[in-house]
Amino acid sequence: MKQNDTLWKGILEPFFYDFLSLVDPKLAATIDNIREITFMDKELVQQRPAAGNKYEQKIVDKLVKLYTITGNEEYIILHLEVQDQYRKNFNERMYGYFNRLYDKYKTPITALAIFTEPNNIERDNVFKINCNGTSLQYTFNTYKIALQDNNALMQHSNPFALVVLIAKQTALKKKYKDKQLRDEVLLAEKLKIARLIMDKQLPEAQKESLMNFLFYYVNFEFKNNQFIFEQRINQLTSNITTNMTIQEILIGQAKLQGKRLGKKEEREGMIAKMISNNATDEQILNLTEVTPALVSRVRKRIEKSVRHN
Repeated sequence: MKQNDTLWKGILEPFFYDFLSLVDPKLAATIDNIREITFMDKELVQQRPAAGNKYEQKIVDKLVKLYTITGNEEYIILHLEVQDQYRKNFNERMYGYFNRLYDKYKTPITALAIFTEPNNIERDNVFKINCNGTSLQYTFNTYKIALQDNNALMQHSNPFALVVLIAKQTALKKKYKDKQLRDEVLLAEKLKIARLIMDKQLPEAQKESLMNFLFYYVNFEFKNNQFIFEQRINQLTSNITTNMTIQEILIGQAKLQGKRLGKKEEREGMIAKMISNNATDEQILNLTEVTPALVSRVRKRIEKSVRHN
């Protein structure tokens, strides 16, 4: 699974009602937001056809049980898909999931597709079958990130609007062919969004989640620009009253990656980042599940490099 898939999964759950209120306010108005929601992703896995089938899972999908405000035990199932690249069989795939889920639960099911692809093409949301007088039409809800207005997102009180704004930055690769210019624009945009996050009256845990998404969803082409960004964030956090620091952001990312730090260079890169931001050996070991010997080796290498410079 790609890093951005993991980031989407990590940001949807803590902001789920905010997400729903932003992308589908009519549905959100019918939901009892006091009742606990149930994420049923394992159930969705069971509905996927075997590997090799054309519906094979390649994108982020979630199955969520939501209770309505009727006061009864009535509930609906929301089938949510985050699609980063349009596929011709997508509508058929959506219908296939709906069909199997309804067959299993016999309860109202609504479906929502989030298109994150960096273009303004409006995608069809209908699957049709027509054979000799017998017909079927399945329609699902869509939300296209690229079509959302930047100014409206920046001014929106809903914190999930900032997630959408961050995701929109993938369009910079298409807009700016010069990599250095693209990085300069991305740096300015990321810093602007960082200030918006810090100004939000949110719990620190939610701010940390938003900053993680900002840090890693759209990457810089050149590592020195990532370093500049981290330094600017350090300056921002030192000038405002917040408990969130660059170290805590990196620690949050280590939690997010967890066992995904499989490659040697990925492990060492994360360790080096945490060391450079004053993380202790104990914090690194708890959050990255690497060996003490590896942490010691990376720390010695950094110290040696500093002495030589």
